[in-house]
Amino acid sequence: MSASLSRREFAAAAAGVAFGAPVQRPNILFIMVDEMRWDAMGCEKHPVVRTPNLDRLAAEGVRFNRCYTASPVCSPARASAFTGRYAHVHGVISNGVPANPGEIFLPSLLKHYGYHTAIAGKLHYTPARFSYGFDQFWSFSAEGPTPEIGYSAFLRKKHGSPAKWPAKPGSCPWPDDPLGRDVGEFLYPEEDFETNWLTQRSVEYLRSRKGQAQPWFLFTSYLKPHSPSVEPQPYFSMYDQAKFSIPKLPANAKEARAAQRGQSLRHWVDNEEMMRVMTAKYFGAITHVDDQVGRLLGELRSLGMADNTLVLFTADHGNMLGEKGRWFKGIQYEGSAHVPLLWRGPQGARGGGGRAVSQVVENTDLLPSILETAGLPAPEGVQGKSFVGLTRGQDPKWKNRAYSQLRAGMLVDGDWKLIDNSLDGTGDKELYNLADDPKEDRNLAGDPKQRERGAEYSRLLGRWRAERPAPIRVAGLATPDYAQIPAAERQQERRRKKD
Repeated sequence: MSASLSRREFAAAAAGVAFGAPVQRPNILFIMVDEMRWDAMGCEKHPVVRTPNLDRLAAEGVRFNRCYTASPVCSPARASAFTGRYAHVHGVISNGVPANPGEIFLPSLLKHYGYHTAIAGKLHYTPARFSYGFDQFWSFSAEGPTPEIGYSAFLRKKHGSPAKWPAKPGSCPWPDDPLGRDVGEFLYPEEDFETNWLTQRSVEYLRSRKGQAQPWFLFTSYLKPHSPSVEPQPYFSMYDQAKFSIPKLPANAKEARAAQRGQSLRHWVDNEEMMRVMTAKYFGAITHVDDQVGRLLGELRSLGMADNTLVLFTADHGNMLGEKGRWFKGIQYEGSAHVPLLWRGPQGARGGGGRAVSQVVENTDLLPSILETAGLPAPEGVQGKSFVGLTRGQDPKWKNRAYSQLRAGMLVDGDWKLIDNSLDGTGDKELYNLADDPKEDRNLAGDPKQRERGAEYSRLLGRWRAERPAPIRVAGLATPDYAQIPAAERQQERRRKKD
């Protein structure tokens, strides 16, 4: 029970009643993309990529330009967004690992409070057979309880394609390179591409809720701009690779990549031409998603739902795009750990009108912020904090701090960032002043003037790692099936992850 609510008030909220008066909950459209950098939008003054629909969403709502992921890889980040808890607490510490027993996700909470829930797209939780609190489930692959209506099944049925990303022969310049082989022009028409297919499922869902008194929660979760670098036309050729700059590769880029083995080769790059081509496809994928976001927002308006819908847009993590010779995610530098976040509250709760929030927030803050906007309490055990006050320009006691952990730990405190290259405080440290050094080129960990700061941040990171609050409990909410995975199945999933 929330410490700020009495038992009577909590029970009233759970019943959809506030002090005797019926409550009209807002609808919630949660749009997530995969592997999108925070700065890859026009509203962030990106010099190349075009995102007019995201820019409009930012102009109508609030843009958080200092949002960080709780873990810079898919499953842990997504679990943190849906639990409001950090990866070392909910237990999804890497892809393919189940959450700890008793962990309850956002869709189940919203269902408990009377919402109808649906997903169109990527969830990426293990085991994949559960619905995780969704009433309606359209998957981007074969995950979830209804793989027969997922995108993979659609592609097989319509085109007989065994491949999820079929590309036109000859459209990949580097078929033998572990990273470059991702490039390709989609073999079929644009309307059959996953990005469009997920939007169409989302539109169908929105239309099905027209005239319904029950509030809804829709999680539209695009895989793009995540790899592979396959896109249909016009997006595949939309950006001229000769007309934008790319990061300068480190002097030892070829040696660094040559030292990698297996899958790690895909996370390093040493070829400028490859960087240019893949960056152009990445930009095209973002504009493709932006066009589909425009379809969703237009549908909300045409259905008369826009005024009573919270819309938020974010990513699970970013992509280094060649900075420091790295590609993809999984590390704590800005390109990987810093994510976009746009927030447009329902009419009457909207703040900002184009405000840019410069305070540091985390994706663990999403769940309590969504619940507060819906007039619902955040259960005890949620580690994130609601940033709704920031959307209105008021929260003088805001924490202004973010934590993250995967193979390394990270603390962002205002303009400062500490990276601990270990899970227990024993690793090499990196300390950056992001205001003066946004590209993280100057490690100040060895600077005597910053010794005290570095030591304090290391203590804070250690204390954060030691926090292990119990799973949340909500009166009247039974533990969901996915939170009671048999021990044998849990061990099997963990073994599969190691294989």
